[in-house]
Amino acid sequence: MKKIALYIFVSTLALVIFALSLRTGIVQIHTSLWHLLFHHNGVDGTTVWQIRFPRAMGALIIGAGLGVAGVIAQGIFRNPLAEPTLIGLSSGATLGTIAVIASGAAAYGSRLNAESAVLFALIAALLVQLLAPHKGYGFLLTGIAISAILTAMAGLLISISPKPGIQSLSFWNFGSLALLNNQTLQIIAPFIEVGIILAFFISRRLDAYTLGESSSHYIGISPKRLRLLAITSMAFLIGASVSAVGSIAFLGLLVPHIVRLLIGPAHRKMLSFSALIGATLLLLADFLARTLFAPHEIPLGLITSLIGAPALIILLRAKKSQWVAHD
Repeated sequence: MKKIALYIFVSTLALVIFALSLRTGIVQIHTSLWHLLFHHNGVDGTTVWQIRFPRAMGALIIGAGLGVAGVIAQGIFRNPLAEPTLIGLSSGATLGTIAVIASGAAAYGSRLNAESAVLFALIAALLVQLLAPHKGYGFLLTGIAISAILTAMAGLLISISPKPGIQSLSFWNFGSLALLNNQTLQIIAPFIEVGIILAFFISRRLDAYTLGESSSHYIGISPKRLRLLAITSMAFLIGASVSAVGSIAFLGLLVPHIVRLLIGPAHRKMLSFSALIGATLLLLADFLARTLFAPHEIPLGLITSLIGAPALIILLRAKKSQWVAHD
């Protein structure tokens, strides 16, 4: 009953913020949203459906993907500090999308741009896996090192590229939904959908994997295959997101801790609720980024860091994470 109430509450909150996001902005809307459901023309219709709607919907889709990616990262590495940004996925995706834009092979928001980001995210994560020690926090330190190298390479490409549409390094490092449109949303949504489906496919095996590689091997689970599937899932989720809005900090780290505290550590249950929490938090963060200092917009990553870092500290002090799943 408690879980159903939580789902209803968070869903209602997301719906309210979504409606506020459609109504709020520099351009005042003089028509009701109900009327605009059937009338997409005029200044109000264009503002809502061509500018604000893809941004709000993008926040829901990308937030859901980041929340799911965070659960998979912490589950597959069996570490509460694991997060897609820390293990090279975000910086790899950033380098991939900048590389194709700088070379002129693709434009921002294109399908090739998203595909390149997914591929580079996958390569970066596999590189971290290959180079990292198998004990302790070695993979996190290796991930941070690889991320620094890839971020530096991306910055170099931006510095020497004459392409005006490549954006700035701050856009890719701090993230923004400002450039999202309906076409870009249609391109990245299938990638995120594939990543989420793959995450649910491996969720039951992640429960057993939390007991250790030896235990999972004895019950017929291949740790190497499971890691590859998990990394592939995260590459789809993070690559598509970064190609459209840049890197968004702390969401993938914070959301699993909130969900684990609320409903427990079983991965299948965590995934659905993490998608909902992630979508709601990113929608809220984007709404605050647009409205707090309007008409100026705050980089989205700064908002998620300001919300996420203190919240994570409070959660970690309030209760230790539990890693053994029970159905």
